[in-house]
Order: sequence, then C-alpha cells, then structure tokens
Amino acid sequence: MTKNLTPFGNALANAIQLRHPSFSTKTRDWLQIYQENINTLKSIQSLIRQKNTVLVVGAGYESKMSSISKSTKNWFKSGVHWTNFHRELKVDLITSTHACTLEAAIHHSKNRPSFLIHGVYSKVPPVFMNSATIMWSDPYIDNGMKDLPTVQDYDDIINKRSKGAIPYLPSVRNTLFLNTMIMIWLGAKNIVFTAVDPHNPDYFFSDDDELTLDIVRCLSMCNPWLAEWDGRNERISLLHRNTSHRIQKFIENLLSQKKSAVGEQSYIEEFDRGFTFLKDFALHRGLNLGYLGDSEYMKTTGIKKLD
Repeated sequence: MTKNLTPFGNALANAIQLRHPSFSTKTRDWLQIYQENINTLKSIQSLIRQKNTVLVVGAGYESKMSSISKSTKNWFKSGVHWTNFHRELKVDLITSTHACTLEAAIHHSKNRPSFLIHGVYSKVPPVFMNSATIMWSDPYIDNGMKDLPTVQDYDDIINKRSKGAIPYLPSVRNTLFLNTMIMIWLGAKNIVFTAVDPHNPDYFFSDDDELTLDIVRCLSMCNPWLAEWDGRNERISLLHRNTSHRIQKFIENLLSQKKSAVGEQSYIEEFDRGFTFLKDFALHRGLNLGYLGDSEYMKTTGIKKLD
C-alpha cells in the first residue's frame, strides 16, 4: 500500500501491473471513494467562492513572480503541472491530465499543494489522496473538428453532464483551459492568468538545473503503472501499451528540452482557440478575465493586463 494513493489507487495500480481483465471501477464497488470525490470538490468550491478571484498559473517564466505572489496572497491559486515547484509562489491546487505529474507534486514536500484535480477520460474515483477526478474532452475534437462548438453548446454540455460523483466538463485540449473551466464551474467570478506565453515558451525552471533535478527526483518516485494507465481504463488489461515508460519519457524531455512544446504552431493555434472561446464564455457568464506579468502572447488576446 502506498500512502499517497487512495485504496482505489492502490488496487488500480496492482490491476494495471497484472493486466487484470475485469477490474471494476463501478460506483457500487467503490462507493465511499466516489463520495470522497464529491466532498473534495465541495471543499475546493467553498474556498474559491470565499476568495472569489482565481490566479491560473502557467508553467512559463515570469520575471515578476515574486511581486505577483505578494499582490495575490488572498487569491485562490490554481496551477498546471510543475507550478508547485515554484520557489516564489505557493499554489493551492494543481490540475493535470497526467497521473505522474500529479503524483510528482505530492512528492515535492517543500511546496505540496492542498488539492489535486485529475482530468481523466474514463470514469474512476480519486486515485490520489486529497484529489478529485473530473472527466473531460474537447468537443471540437470529439466531433471531428468540423464545427467550432458555441458558448451555448458548452453550457448545454455542462448542465447535462457536470452532475454526479464524477462530473464531465468540456474544454479546449490544453491543461490550462481545463484548469480554467473547472475554476469557472466551481464558482470563480474573476479569472486572472500569469506565466502564460507560448511566444516565449521557456519553463520557469529552464535555466535552473537544481529545480529541474528536483522535478526529476519527484517524478522518479511515482508509480509507473498509474503513469502508463494515465486516465484511460482501456489500458488496464493491455499487454502492450504505447504509454509504457511514460515517466522515463517525461524525465528525458525535461533533461533534453529547455523549452515547452507550447511554442509549436499547433499549440499556439489551440491557445488562440482557447482564449477566443474563454472571452466569449466570460461575456456569456458575466465573468472577468485578466492577466498579470509580461507576456507577448497575452497582449494578442485582447484580455486586459492588470499590472
């Protein structure tokens, strides 16, 4: 038994290792842990509604992070994976679609987030302690990239499918946007971005070998079977998985690539689609969007700079 995993997480890891053909993830078999998912989401929702403003933190380099951290000390801070390794900022929550990047956050004892949100494709209860699972996908990709979903399409999907023990939320295919959609769904009225700049795709740790090795150390402590599963139950019984050695691949990328893949044109196009949608959705919902810090990309979005 691993203490950072829920009883379901430990059982799932064992089933993945054994390629168990009939491992159950059904609600009736894990009723208490499915209920814990609801309770964790309610706890996060309560904190967000108390603070009202959410700082969504990207993994990019931001020279003003120390002052941003001080000026937003009373805000709820929700980051993408790696952001809890910041020396200058403490995030309350990490959202990721990768099991090993979430588990790495747990192993970083110097700045462990209070909560994790795990974006998954299959219905499962929480795998990690102090975490919640949310099912998600990109409606644009789901329909074969034929027609861009409207704001009303998103609202209809959310109203129909965000109920129950494991909610489903639609999102543009990027953890930053999934994070933001979850924050909006949980009640945030003001969303402010920082450290988001695909035009300058350096990680905040790109030139910091000590911090990079700290992330590698935490990744190396993660469960390899959950990393291979990575939110898709069809992989549990697979003999040959294309996600084998996923942790090693993450480590290889961190050590060999100093820049994030978000600088590639395909990612920038996703960012364009994501922020165009978010502006429309914010107007539809009566939300406020802004950003802090320096970002060549955010200047192009039409979202207001707040500092």
